[in-house]
Amino acid sequence: MFSNPQSVAEIYKIHGCASQPNSLVLTQEDYDNFNSKNAYLAAKLITIFIEHPVIFIGYSLADKNIQTIISSIVNCLAQEKLDQFGKNLIFLQRPKAGEGSSFLPSMMAIGETNLNITVIKTDDFSEVYSAIDATKRKIPARILRYCKEQMYDLVKSSDPSTKLAVVDIDQIDGKDDVEFVVGVGVAEVQDKLAKRGYTAVDLDDVFLDVLEDQSTLDANELLSAVYPGVFKRANKYVPAYRYLRGVGIGDLAALKGSKHNTIEQLIRKSVGGNHNGYQAQYDKLYRGKTTQEIIDAVTPEKAAILIAFQDEKDVDIAVLLTFLRAHKEKLKSSSSPYSSYFRKLTCLYDRLKDGFPL
Repeated sequence: MFSNPQSVAEIYKIHGCASQPNSLVLTQEDYDNFNSKNAYLAAKLITIFIEHPVIFIGYSLADKNIQTIISSIVNCLAQEKLDQFGKNLIFLQRPKAGEGSSFLPSMMAIGETNLNITVIKTDDFSEVYSAIDATKRKIPARILRYCKEQMYDLVKSSDPSTKLAVVDIDQIDGKDDVEFVVGVGVAEVQDKLAKRGYTAVDLDDVFLDVLEDQSTLDANELLSAVYPGVFKRANKYVPAYRYLRGVGIGDLAALKGSKHNTIEQLIRKSVGGNHNGYQAQYDKLYRGKTTQEIIDAVTPEKAAILIAFQDEKDVDIAVLLTFLRAHKEKLKSSSSPYSSYFRKLTCLYDRLKDGFPL
């Protein structure tokens, strides 16, 4: 209870530990006593459940403790946040007799609320363990824990002299008692983006930047340092015309003759690919409507699909920009299941505003 958890590779044995038999939660009485004796643990779990995806292994959907904790969270959330919370909850279970393996959305009844969650059913948990293991940290967990612990001790100490040493950089190799080094600096304002380190810029940054009146990213650095990695990740929809214009490339011939000629492949991939299942619906109900009329008639997610069916000459660029700015959070792959629709639409905007014939 008085430890300083680093929230990296922590193990919480919420139903006890085999090495301490009296801590195990097994009987009805154990369950009845859980909340009264583990209030701190329950509060800690609420924080974890909200802030991180959680895979429940060995817990039933009907487990009273789990339902109590999830119920406490549900009662605190507005309706629009419930789906976001539900996406964090994944239950791993054995299938019933006759059932095969599956990875499917499911409903969890919490009082009068139905919460959308995900349920994995399999007889071979090793497949799930392998999938989890495939996600590697850039920094090993033990190193990250060590660094966080050192930083925590430094910040909380009222007498930092026991942890803080100031030495010349050339002396560090021979200074045995230097445990952890943190550097903080302030760059000149006009150079701060140039010094940012463009390999750290991700596609979320790019898509949001395309919607700004003036780009905050250096076009040459972006095309040279970030976009080559985009090819390796096989992303289909990536805006590039704004940045090609930013380095003076305004037609296909100039692109082919430049050091950025491989980007031709990327911008060709970003054209087309409508969601064919909506073609008949678009032709019947929305063909001939303006961009604004489509936006007013349907949900933002559906509008992002339908606008892509418009002839490019009929797309109102100003209306499209306003729409994308109003829903820019949906461009982030981590926060929206519909991000691909909005990213594709942003590529269309980029092409209509700054594009050139291929």
